[in-house]
Amino acid sequence: MADASHLKGGRVGPFQIDRRYRSKEQDDLGTDLGRMYEAHNVHTGAPALVVVADPVVGWEPEESWQVRAYSNSTPAYVALEVEHAPASGQLPNLAEMLNLLTCAVERLEHREEARAHLTRDPKGRQKRWAGRWRRFLRSCRRGLAVTAITVLGLGLAFWLGLPGDPRGAQNEWHAALGVAEESPAPSNATTLVQTGDSSAADITYPLPAKPFGNQAKAPCKPKKGEVEINGGCWVALEKRPPCYDDQAEYQGKCYLPVAERRPPEPTVIQP
Repeated sequence: MADASHLKGGRVGPFQIDRRYRSKEQDDLGTDLGRMYEAHNVHTGAPALVVVADPVVGWEPEESWQVRAYSNSTPAYVALEVEHAPASGQLPNLAEMLNLLTCAVERLEHREEARAHLTRDPKGRQKRWAGRWRRFLRSCRRGLAVTAITVLGLGLAFWLGLPGDPRGAQNEWHAALGVAEESPAPSNATTLVQTGDSSAADITYPLPAKPFGNQAKAPCKPKKGEVEINGGCWVALEKRPPCYDDQAEYQGKCYLPVAERRPPEPTVIQP
């Protein structure tokens, strides 16, 4: 005969037990059917009626069936959909299961709380998680529950940002790890060196004996890092030979030519 050991934790199969239906002054549910419970499916939240066999009753399911019943008013029909059946299932066992559930519903047919439960909408995910949280608190010792709540609270405060630092928790995390905060992007550079693809006009070794046609000629500007070599203005690089194919090599250093300085455009004065 079945016992109630599988109800440990308020769960039987996919159903979470919410509360037990007990006899009242106006009706007697009896004990021959077993214990009847208000429950819901933990996966879908759908309301359910669960009947658990007591050791004193005379029935016990011999096979495992999963069925779904339909009743429709327009068009008028009833249907039984079998979701799972034993490979060698016997219809008398199916009929016995349906008869048992029918008797349980008939004994609860005048209970308003049973009608309200079985006709309600499925529980939402948020409500199901709230119920699990309440059950967790009941099952934990007080000290463990307080510790869990404290840890959750500290974690939430950390991610939302604690008061006193308007930059929020992210900067606090960077500061704890010794990571420097990102600085604002600087303004545009005053001078850029173009490093496009090489072409036939690239400088070849060694440094030419005369300035290029588009190169700045002496006098050069030492305050801008220019040096005069063979009458042309050059900028020495930290790069040491071998130099890149668009750089000139001279006395163990790499150089780039200074662009020719064009005279400013004349200003047109309007009469």
